[in-house]
Amino acid sequence: MNKLLFWYHKYLNPRVHIGKNVRIGPGTVFARPLWIPYVDGKRIRKPMNGGIWIDDDVDIAANNVICYGCERPTRIMSGVWMSSGSVIGHDVIIGENSLIAANVKLNGFVEIGKYCFVTSGVTIIPRLKVGDYTLIGTNANVTKDIPEGVIAFGNPCRVIRENTWRPPQ
Repeated sequence: MNKLLFWYHKYLNPRVHIGKNVRIGPGTVFARPLWIPYVDGKRIRKPMNGGIWIDDDVDIAANNVICYGCERPTRIMSGVWMSSGSVIGHDVIIGENSLIAANVKLNGFVEIGKYCFVTSGVTIIPRLKVGDYTLIGTNANVTKDIPEGVIAFGNPCRVIRENTWRPPQ
């Protein structure tokens, strides 16, 4: 991570927490999300109160966008690895030791469980949950919650079979 960028986020932006042993590739940005609700028929800008929380031992490759949370922090938990070109929407939670491949789109309020693998080109619409130990196949469009311990893919994404893999103890 660029030392100047790290210094800015660590010391001047109290809404950003970056843990120990975190690597953030060049071109990755922390951004204001586009969440503009209507009040009395007019668009208003909602305050970004949640920030970004990145736990220890996280690897984020180049050219990703991570949006500030609106109602809670956007959270990337320990051990997550994220490839290039992905967009992590506001208020997203990515569980421990999950892998996010290239060009993934996680829209607002998505929750990814621990030890999940979201492969390249996946899009998950807002407010959905993916259970622990789940693999989402390439280019899937996730339009409903995905349960724990399955392999799912397709457009729309559907469960194909059980995923029996678990991390070594």
